Amino acid sequence: MYGGGVKECFESSNSRPGSSISIQLHNLSSFLRGKGSGYSTVFISLALIIYPATVLLVHKVNGLIFALFTLSGLFLLVKYRHKSTRTTRDEALFYFSVSLFFLSTLIITLNAGFVYKVLGKYIHLLLVIPVYIYLRHTGVRLIFLWYGLVMGSIMSAGIAVYDVHILFLGRAKGLTHPILFGNMALVMGCMSVAGYGWFKRRGKIQALLPVIALLSGIFASVLSGSRGGWVAVPFLIAAFFWYIQPHFSLKSKFIITAMVFVISCALYLVPQTKVGFHIDRTVDSIQQYSDSEITSNKRATSVGTRFEMWQAAWKMYLDNPVLGVGWGHYEETAQQQVDQGLRNKVAALHDHPHSQYFSALANGGTVGFIALMILYLIPVWLFVKSIKQGKTPDIRRLALAGLVLIIAFMAFGLSEPMLFRSRSVNFFAFYLAIFMAAISTEQSKQDSHPMCQEP
Repeated sequence: MYGGGVKECFESSNSRPGSSISIQLHNLSSFLRGKGSGYSTVFISLALIIYPATVLLVHKVNGLIFALFTLSGLFLLVKYRHKSTRTTRDEALFYFSVSLFFLSTLIITLNAGFVYKVLGKYIHLLLVIPVYIYLRHTGVRLIFLWYGLVMGSIMSAGIAVYDVHILFLGRAKGLTHPILFGNMALVMGCMSVAGYGWFKRRGKIQALLPVIALLSGIFASVLSGSRGGWVAVPFLIAAFFWYIQPHFSLKSKFIITAMVFVISCALYLVPQTKVGFHIDRTVDSIQQYSDSEITSNKRATSVGTRFEMWQAAWKMYLDNPVLGVGWGHYEETAQQQVDQGLRNKVAALHDHPHSQYFSALANGGTVGFIALMILYLIPVWLFVKSIKQGKTPDIRRLALAGLVLIIAFMAFGLSEPMLFRSRSVNFFAFYLAIFMAAISTEQSKQDSHPMCQEP
């Protein structure tokens, strides 16, 4: 759709690891001065480096990049409006999944009372379509995508160290909230690991980069103290195990499992990580909550507040099962429950119930919840399909990275409405479009040059 993507292989399939650096420099030089490269290709490539490097460090850069991508995609839509273009079945499903949630939010909001703040955040999901079209038309260079994710992960660790050990902040947060900081750092590190095979082909030294990126993301997450984000770890481990299981022996799987277990135990037992402290505090908060009355101040913990909000949100859903109370009306409705003595006062402290799922149920009812699940599950299906049917390792790696993105955000959403936060929904929309377009780019490259693939 909208152009043929990249028309030549970016790298030689028979290159030796020892000459990988010189080959990459040659490819980069040729790419930047080549006849087929234009401003769009250079801009996208630079953006793939700048976006992850600045998303947790610099204000407004991520929004500016996303806006420019969106405008470029809309320009292409206008430019090719009279030309016959073919949208594949997978693209149609993808467009449906990202547009349905915003459209359902718009309808529900108009029905319950217009709230611009909510639509201003969720419109990122609709704008995934023009961003994808722009990236699909121009092409995505993997060298910039993978190195960008590695750079972003490593920088997040640096920011975390600066916040905690130099500024002496209690939790690492960059320029955003500690929860968002920790979650986004963790997912960048995990997405970097999806490109391990790409780095490994370029030499043993470069194969260390995604490992360092993963450790950096975990380290930043630990210093952020974002306990809710750690719930994603078992799901992400399961996704990676599912991906690699056909290629590893039983012995290798056992060794990997043992390593994961040892690292997890170390994170819990070493006091400096504070992982054990946060987990123990969570257990204590749950016990404290269960032993207290509704009006007790003992429920005013992080965990207790969430429990109160979730119960308030569930009652809103039961009272309004089809369309909910309307997006942007959670806080006032929760306050009514507090005034009636049904919930603790902490239930109305925020304008959302600290869960993507309970937020969808309370604000959007069954319609909103179904739209949310479609937003997640259709891309999951598309990525799994690409992993199983992808013709090249690059396609499968990109699909794994996209799958990691979705799984992580689904897990994060259990205790934090990541799509309700401007920075995190922008991050989700940006990389969702990136991975879908990159898969399409690699498929176009394979179709044009079927011999140019990894052995």
